[in-house]
Amino acid sequence: MIRIFLICLIGLLGASSISNVFAQSSVELRDIQMHVKEMFKHQRYREAVPYAQKAIHMSEAEFGAEHPTTATFVFNLAKLYRLQAQYEEAESLYRRALTIRETFLGNGHADVAESYNSLGRLYDEQGRLADAEHFYSRALDVMTVVLADNPHVINGMSRIASKYRARAYHNRARLLHEKGSYADAENLFGAAMVIMRSTFGEKHSEVARGYENYALLLLDMGRPEEAAEKEGYARAIRAYNGR
Repeated sequence: MIRIFLICLIGLLGASSISNVFAQSSVELRDIQMHVKEMFKHQRYREAVPYAQKAIHMSEAEFGAEHPTTATFVFNLAKLYRLQAQYEEAESLYRRALTIRETFLGNGHADVAESYNSLGRLYDEQGRLADAEHFYSRALDVMTVVLADNPHVINGMSRIASKYRARAYHNRARLLHEKGSYADAENLFGAAMVIMRSTFGEKHSEVARGYENYALLLLDMGRPEEAAEKEGYARAIRAYNGR
């Protein structure tokens, strides 16, 4: 579609004109995105929002509102809103990005899995465990297809799949805990923690969160000493990260 658009435009403006316009627009988009990434790195999420919005508008003008490139910028803005706990805005944008990706890329693409996983995290943070379970599971299903279809990138994709699996197991364990299925929840928490530590690293905030939720389960199971041990691990990680 883009090739057809460019060919038609080249016919109207000439090759040199269209290449200059396209290059200038792309450079500006890249500059804005780098600016957003820098603010994101320093947790200046609110300041980054207007730049992320501008990137979407520019991408819509350059590529179209339903293009995967635009979906990426929409996805990035959704993440900024999620990190500020503006969940309604984030959900709408995450779903828009997912719709574009499913339509344009199909259901066996890593970007589609990323969208499912992010919706899972969004619902997870709101305590909507059943909704989170649905999207975490979808992310895992898609990554299984991606891994089967792309054996040449197995290492990188496997790491991503491990992250999705860790979050899916962790969320599922919390859901089982909520339903009173303590033994099953404990088994899944154990599996989730092994994957989390190996995938995210021993000092990652998601590992701390896993320990905290595991501790809550152990308390409900009448095992306060083990719960205190898990809480201690979580506190040590939080202290290490300055939180």
